[in-house]
Amino acid sequence: MSFILHLVLAATIGSLLPAAATAGEADQADSRQRFVQAEQAIAANREADYRQLAATLKTYPLYPYLQYQWLKGRLSADSEIRQFLADHATSRYAGLLKPKWLAYLGEQQRWQDFLRYYQGSDDGVLQCYAGLAYLETGQTPEAFSLARTLWLSGKSQPNTCDGLFAAYQASPYFTPELVWQRFHAALKRGNAALAEYLTRYLTGSELEVAGLWLKLYRQPETIQTETDWRQHPAQAADLFGHAVERWLERDAVAAAQFWDQEKPRQTLAPERTADIEKQLALALALKHDAQAYQRLSRLAADDESSREWRVRAALNIQDWSGVLAAIDRLNGEEKTRDKWRYWQARALAATGQGAAAASEFAELAKNRSFYGFLAAAKSGQAIALAHRPLQVAETELQALSDRADFQAASELLGLKRPAEARRQWQFAVARLEHSLLPAAAKLAQRWRAPALAIATVAKANHWDDLELRFPLEYSREIGQNAAERQLDPAIIYGLVRQESAFDSQADSPAGAKGLMQVMPQTGRQIAADLRDRWGDDASLFQPDLNLKYGAFYFKKLLGQFNGHYALAAAAYNAGASKIKRWLPSGRSQPADIWIENIPYKETRGYVASVLMYSLIYQQRLQRNSLKLDELLRDVMPG
Repeated sequence: MSFILHLVLAATIGSLLPAAATAGEADQADSRQRFVQAEQAIAANREADYRQLAATLKTYPLYPYLQYQWLKGRLSADSEIRQFLADHATSRYAGLLKPKWLAYLGEQQRWQDFLRYYQGSDDGVLQCYAGLAYLETGQTPEAFSLARTLWLSGKSQPNTCDGLFAAYQASPYFTPELVWQRFHAALKRGNAALAEYLTRYLTGSELEVAGLWLKLYRQPETIQTETDWRQHPAQAADLFGHAVERWLERDAVAAAQFWDQEKPRQTLAPERTADIEKQLALALALKHDAQAYQRLSRLAADDESSREWRVRAALNIQDWSGVLAAIDRLNGEEKTRDKWRYWQARALAATGQGAAAASEFAELAKNRSFYGFLAAAKSGQAIALAHRPLQVAETELQALSDRADFQAASELLGLKRPAEARRQWQFAVARLEHSLLPAAAKLAQRWRAPALAIATVAKANHWDDLELRFPLEYSREIGQNAAERQLDPAIIYGLVRQESAFDSQADSPAGAKGLMQVMPQTGRQIAADLRDRWGDDASLFQPDLNLKYGAFYFKKLLGQFNGHYALAAAAYNAGASKIKRWLPSGRSQPADIWIENIPYKETRGYVASVLMYSLIYQQRLQRNSLKLDELLRDVMPG
């Protein structure tokens, strides 16, 4: 589209604006139209049209974004890029363009230019180019210091490191011991492919020993049946420890038995022995093995994880005296946490100390937390919400919205680009002084961007504005799907709040998408079940569809687990097959104990949060159908 035709179109759009529209709104609509047309010119490589349109947008908040889109495809335009980096140095888009340009300079071997702009990076490609740049400009110590760091990271490095590593290995700075150090770093990171690659640098007995390390990494259980590892006395104890660590991930009970049998014959450093003992005890606790509590109790040295799992292991076997003893071994700060206060009260009640338990439950019930809500149920009190809205002056909100970074975020929201708006907002908030974070949270709330408001108020450490933290967005869609699936809308709200915090564009590393974080494979199956036409994975970013499928899936899980909300929530997070493996054996178990012993930290916190959020939403919706004792029925054996 030509520039003249664009102007005609913009004028036409302007004439269609409502009569009540202000001149400012008309200007904003026109600027947005020209911005979109400039993007189209970039995509079509129409340089003349782009430059004409861009010249009219220099004061538009998204002008740096536009320039970034243009320049990232023209990395040879040195003068324009330098000017952009100077003019917009504090913008998010300078930070995005610069590494792309540095990678280009590295590819072109323009080492002086590269070093002039390089200021350190976590990007492996740029780090490798930096090492080469130091090498080629005579800064050998800097080059080999960086080479050593990259070499010993245990990660497979980009091909751009090949030249740097070759020079390092040919230098007097490199020793054969560095091969072994990298070999062990790779195995520690779980990078067996790199460890195997490094065996090309070994010969003779060293190659044989490396083969043993790799064999025990892949088949650790062979440590008990084969003797070849014993033929290397200098390495035998380390090989033994390595195999047990790997084995306990697959069969903690068998690994612990072999460890107890073989340990007296091997000489491991005391700290190494203590570490493996702790790993074995924790692995047994995660498997809900009855011996876990005793092994955890015998540990000579504790850390937070072993202290907490000692309590959980006692809970799992309902050894209430053991629970009290384990809580007593928590440190001072840990003992003040709601979680352990609740379990202390539970243990006091179970050991005949009813008055002390009742006093602790009553005090804990004042807190707005999952364990506070559990305590409220034990003491017959209503849950404590303690809603206190944030108070922010209008002038403060206006001053913040006038900042360039926030204007850019506002425009991206106006253009219906929530994912890019979120990234820009995060950049803007990261640069804010802490005292302005509450204002930013309220600004996001005003802009109807609940995900941004929730994230920002958490960053501000303000927890009492419940309208801000627990918004009622998508009420029509959630209400409709709750009715269709015979679910309480508070449950759906609780799931949405935990899964995405109302970010309709949320996209997890595992591929889960949208408000209720539905996996594409699950979405396709639900579409088939409902006889819906499936579009593509991106359709899960549509709030209507995502809520429909998420509610359907949760209802299906609820049916699969006999209406048990805690189990269904756990299955929504970790998968139904894992929940079936975690069910108690032999006899039923109180749901609070079962939740506390969920092996996955993420799932354990997830279930507690979903149930707590659902109860908060029930209050926000002025409903009273969810009862904590119904949500937390005993868990039946599998």
